[in-house]
Amino acid sequence: MRNKILVTGATGTIGSFLIDNLRKKNVDFVTLVRDASKAEKLEKNGIQTVVGDLGDEKSLISAMKDVGSIFLLSTTSPQSPELQGNVVKAAKAKGIKHIVKIAARGSSVDADFNIGRWHGITEKEIMGSGIPYTFIHAHSFMQNLFFDAGSIENENAIYSSQGDGRIPMVDARDIASVAADVLTEPGHEGKTYVLTGPEAISYYDIARELSRLLGREISYIAQSAEDGYNAMLASGMPNWLVDDMTLLNKRYARNEAADVSPDVEIITGRKPIALHQFLKDFKNRFN
Repeated sequence: MRNKILVTGATGTIGSFLIDNLRKKNVDFVTLVRDASKAEKLEKNGIQTVVGDLGDEKSLISAMKDVGSIFLLSTTSPQSPELQGNVVKAAKAKGIKHIVKIAARGSSVDADFNIGRWHGITEKEIMGSGIPYTFIHAHSFMQNLFFDAGSIENENAIYSSQGDGRIPMVDARDIASVAADVLTEPGHEGKTYVLTGPEAISYYDIARELSRLLGREISYIAQSAEDGYNAMLASGMPNWLVDDMTLLNKRYARNEAADVSPDVEIITGRKPIALHQFLKDFKNRFN
């Protein structure tokens, strides 16, 4: 019976949390990984795994044996539309019944930032394939704050070029919870969900919560757009991602992405995780 779920991106942030959710639901799933050593590690933890490559359509078709639905997530890059498109083509060939795709808030073929446009290209291909789908558009992850752990620990400071703008960051655990429900419950086909946290927050709010949690003053250093751009380049981020983040941070600074969505609560039946709870749960990452 073809009721197995194929999970791509299983070793990433969302994928790892999704695996935990699917195990708790006691459903049949298999993870697709490219690295044989990662596959071995997952197998040792009791997780069924197949080795495959998004660049190899034949390996994808093989991985879809007994699969009825697919969780589609991969590392974002200029190659994303081609690689995820291979999954869509293989899924169509295998008669897959449902694709659940993670994308970014604002994704569309007409998006003015690379990440959103690349996701939009794949979404258009999925819709054109005739395969029932659910698109999950997630806002900025709370887990992205882990990248600031170094400056928090060494400088008691957190940097951003978002000014005093507010955005409703979402915990990746909530994204995984929604994905698990959508993959295992009927009624989500043909829908697009926007996932946010419970409230729009600024980096001043983040610094204040960190100060309270860590018992020392954490300052927010508001950078200019130019300084933020140069800092991201210096960190080794690819140019296309620096361009995207600069554009988005300008938008965030103008409070153009502050709307809170009810979709996490509608699907899971509970409020999304708030900033203070996220920071408390991951305190060890910021000490």
